[in-house]
Amino acid sequence: MDSYPYKRSFGWMVAILTALVLLASGVAAAAEESGGEELPILRFGTTARVWGMGNAGVAAARGVEGLYYNPAALASVVQPELSISHSTLGEATDLSFAAAALPITDRGSLGAGFLLLSSSGIPRTKEESEEPIGTFDYLQAVAYISTGMEIAKGCSAGLTVKGIFGEVDDAHCRGYSLEGGLRQQVNDVLTIGFLARDVIGEMNWSTGLVEELPTQVLGGATLSLLDGKLLVSGQTDSKFKDWGVGAEYNIGGYLQLRGGYVEDSITAGAGLGFGHIQVDYTWTGRESGGTHRVSFGVRF
Repeated sequence: MDSYPYKRSFGWMVAILTALVLLASGVAAAAEESGGEELPILRFGTTARVWGMGNAGVAAARGVEGLYYNPAALASVVQPELSISHSTLGEATDLSFAAAALPITDRGSLGAGFLLLSSSGIPRTKEESEEPIGTFDYLQAVAYISTGMEIAKGCSAGLTVKGIFGEVDDAHCRGYSLEGGLRQQVNDVLTIGFLARDVIGEMNWSTGLVEELPTQVLGGATLSLLDGKLLVSGQTDSKFKDWGVGAEYNIGGYLQLRGGYVEDSITAGAGLGFGHIQVDYTWTGRESGGTHRVSFGVRF
């Protein structure tokens, strides 16, 4: 049975849905945002590799990294991939991410992942007093299901559906979100990417509060220089408030050195590859202290 009609129809489905998502995001970005606040967990970033490049992953993310940064990157997955990351954001705050991607055609793949932010022992106080009266825990989790497909030569599109769960003290929430991305390899040097994050989404709290998630539109670009040894990346949102820049230099095909700047912070890191295994580390320097990120990836 010829699978070409299936591949073509699936690719067009992704392209049409992504175009609708991006169109909706443009309308949302032009209008004044209403509803709730953005969830920090949805904007933190995940892998040590991308964070080492100033967290500019809209155009620079590779393979399974696209599950968080741009689902269009999943189009480049040609064999099963697994990625696990862990970040220490403070004395009692941890961020963990696990994701996997599996090619379903020669033009694209499916991916799934889970992002968990936890903080324990947060002091509880009353409004009229600054004295702590106990502690509580904070937990936020996001489940990702994504697909990315090449829709034309050098052009890919992707969609992500997110389920959101959380607990803050005695309250808990449930929610969902939808986002879409595009990526175009202009030539051997330049690649551009776009991400419409949280185009449709809301949070429902046990207190009865319903919050809409604000939409974020991001654009980014990468430059591949020195015969591919140097990768320079940058991105920004539509309001030029959330931006980052960085670079990655590859030595001998197995050692990578990275540096960047994001959110008034300097990032620096390195990666080491052993065949199908990749290990990355990044340090992010802030006035409040440094943040450490470690990632492990494997291709089967």
